[in-house]
Amino acid sequence: MKYLHQFGARCICVGETDGAIYNPSGINPKELEDYERGHGTIVGFPKAEPCEGSILEVPCDILIPAAIEKQLTRENAPRVQAKIIVEAANGPTTPAAHDIFLQRNILVIPDVYVNAGGVTVSFFEWLKNLNHVSYGRLSFKYEWESSRYLLQSVQHSLERCFGKARGEIPILPSPELQARASGASERDIVYAGLAYTMEQSAKQIMNTAARYNLGLDQRTAAYLCALEKVLTVYDEAGFTY
Repeated sequence: MKYLHQFGARCICVGETDGAIYNPSGINPKELEDYERGHGTIVGFPKAEPCEGSILEVPCDILIPAAIEKQLTRENAPRVQAKIIVEAANGPTTPAAHDIFLQRNILVIPDVYVNAGGVTVSFFEWLKNLNHVSYGRLSFKYEWESSRYLLQSVQHSLERCFGKARGEIPILPSPELQARASGASERDIVYAGLAYTMEQSAKQIMNTAARYNLGLDQRTAAYLCALEKVLTVYDEAGFTY
């Protein structure tokens, strides 16, 4: 909810085990988080109304089941009014519901991809433990000097073009560039690596779906993509015949 909000999405409904809230004008994630921490529940949040009925059937563009499995079933799938379903939980959609969503042209982004971030970062942690070196330690100084040389190159190019009759043309880094040039934190590097990995994986899944003419069936595409990678590793290791 936090990241979608940052990218301009409007969250209209949130559900928990003890109740759900609804506001068609939008619910601020930070305000809701502060309220939940103070009250131990989202119920009673002053900037939303209680949501009656099933939250899974509320009209919306994106539905994100993010709790437990088997929430979208053969029974309620025909009543789901979302255009996109993002499986943040493990197995929230039954096979029967998945088939119904395909028939209704509803895009389901599968759990095997959506919630893989934790496993991906665990892999990064495993690599760090093998190397006994924190991320960025070997490249901080090199990256800082690269940024400084880039600014100097721009400055010298401008001075050659316009001359130095009025003195040097200093190129000053913005606060954002200054922060990056001073050296990324290990958290920044891990987040960047996670974003890159997820973006590349999404492209691979979509390309696989297009190659096998799977349409909106991204789940099958994700499985095929994974199996092809396993087959490639076995083949390169000489385990296939």
